[in-house]
Amino acid sequence: MNTRRIPLFPLNVVLFPGMPLPLHIFEPRYQQMIRHCLEGDRQFGVCLIRSGEEVGGPADPYSIGSLCEIVNVTEIEGGRVNLLGIGRERFRVRRLFHSQPYLEGEVELFADDPSGQLETLAADVQAAATRFIERILALTGKPTRELEFPGNPIDLSFVIAGLVQGPVEDHQELLETRDTEFRLRRDLEVLDRQYSQLPEAPPPRTQVAVRFRATDDRIHLN
Repeated sequence: MNTRRIPLFPLNVVLFPGMPLPLHIFEPRYQQMIRHCLEGDRQFGVCLIRSGEEVGGPADPYSIGSLCEIVNVTEIEGGRVNLLGIGRERFRVRRLFHSQPYLEGEVELFADDPSGQLETLAADVQAAATRFIERILALTGKPTRELEFPGNPIDLSFVIAGLVQGPVEDHQELLETRDTEFRLRRDLEVLDRQYSQLPEAPPPRTQVAVRFRATDDRIHLN
């Protein structure tokens, strides 16, 4: 079992692989944590809070989370930091450490189990996501834009899971599962349900063009 010790940032959000995460860092303990990360591999772990507070007090995190890679940092007045992170591999926390002002954990990375042919299901999810986003843009009076979805079913399942709204406990279940097909089917179910609840909208000013790239790890709205 290969494990590593990383800083942990308990938050009231589930971070999926490929999902962008903007953060405003103002607490001194997390300012110290970010400085530590920038001196190393620029990564920390994000876990959903099971109980406790996001700010000020201690928090008890779920044992499954995702690595967050810092891709952009802006320092502002008073030592505060704005950063943009991207979700990477998932991990399971094997042990917690409280020796620093911030939480640390010994974690083990994991991935989805091997699955069968999922191209047809992935295509259905892509079509449902395109229809859903097209309706949202039309309802808000915005022109439709070019969308790019990951071509890999695993990456797609995470991108869509992060796109749709829902209870954080449902998102946590999708993060924890190692079954890609289950995650895609749940994505499709939620997209169809939320689309059916949207009001009718006028036709979009332009059509949504969708391109698939196997190397992408997120949706691009250009």
